[in-house]
Amino acid sequence: MEQQEHRTPVLRVRALPTSTNAYGRVQAGWLMSQIDMAGSLDAERLSRGPVTTVAVNAFQFAAPILLGDVVDLYVERLRIGQKSITLKISVEAERMDGSHIRITEVIATFVAVDPDGKSRLLGDS
Repeated sequence: MEQQEHRTPVLRVRALPTSTNAYGRVQAGWLMSQIDMAGSLDAERLSRGPVTTVAVNAFQFAAPILLGDVVDLYVERLRIGQKSITLKISVEAERMDGSHIRITEVIATFVAVDPDGKSRLLGDS
């Protein structure tokens, strides 16, 4: 029996009718918003304060997200600099039948910012 790696998603959300197009498939903009939310949650925790998204690589869908799917977003820290954090954000969908489908992954970079929106050192708030 194959052992499944245990990972905890940073964010888990259901695809509702408001996030889909007329054909029951999630729109890319909704997914990008969820990706940004998952990444910023981790980056804010690490930086101990606000962050802003400065870069996201292109992402391609391996499969569609369907109405009713539960979308899991996983974050892996790739690089931690003095002011920035680069993360790999992986997206999977749990179908209504319980199967899991890989959807996409992106590389995103976040920069810690002060109240004026200027970059700051990680950990300074």
